[in-house]
Amino acid sequence: MINYKILAIQSLVPNAIVTILGDKVVWHDERTKPSDTEILDETVRLEYLEEINEYKRQRASEYPAYADYLDGVVKGDQDQIDAYVAACQAVKDKYPKVEIDETELNSRKAQALADHRLEEYEKAVTRIAQYQVALGREEVIENQATGEQIWNEETDQMDDVMTDIVTVTAIDPVEATVEQTTYDEDGVATTTTVENPLITADVSERASAQAVIDAYEA
Repeated sequence: MINYKILAIQSLVPNAIVTILGDKVVWHDERTKPSDTEILDETVRLEYLEEINEYKRQRASEYPAYADYLDGVVKGDQDQIDAYVAACQAVKDKYPKVEIDETELNSRKAQALADHRLEEYEKAVTRIAQYQVALGREEVIENQATGEQIWNEETDQMDDVMTDIVTVTAIDPVEATVEQTTYDEDGVATTTTVENPLITADVSERASAQAVIDAYEA
């Protein structure tokens, strides 16, 4: 399967050294990086170009064998040469050349950007909905039917048998701080108390997600 995102990056920054991790691009290149929008636009352009170039593949699959033309030239058989040329023209007529429609391309770019923003928004909403590691998560218990029923003499009806089920497990909050040891040039250790890196990362990720949400809803 063609990875158009990589092709787009290589088109914008030839021989760029990158790693694709899911939907993220990790750059190992000191050159100026294109923006996410530029990469998305180029991805859409390459996909569209691949689509409209289908006529080239269709022509190639139906063109007469080139050996027929060479054979006609060697033999000096003009009728054979003319027949070859006519057959080639018939294939060209059957699959006419397709050019890039700038209006269509711009429309696709706009739609791709809208889809990308919605996808990022939905991921951000999901991220914000996750519990905060500094606070932990409380257990959630719901009363649900077991699938069994018993006879209710008061109502003369069958009632569902209900039971409490844990639908969300509890998670303890992480320690607010951790001790971090560093060593100087002489190997002397210094231990300091710092914010738990899990909390730091969680706060940063939540802030980034909220920024995406705010931008989308603005």
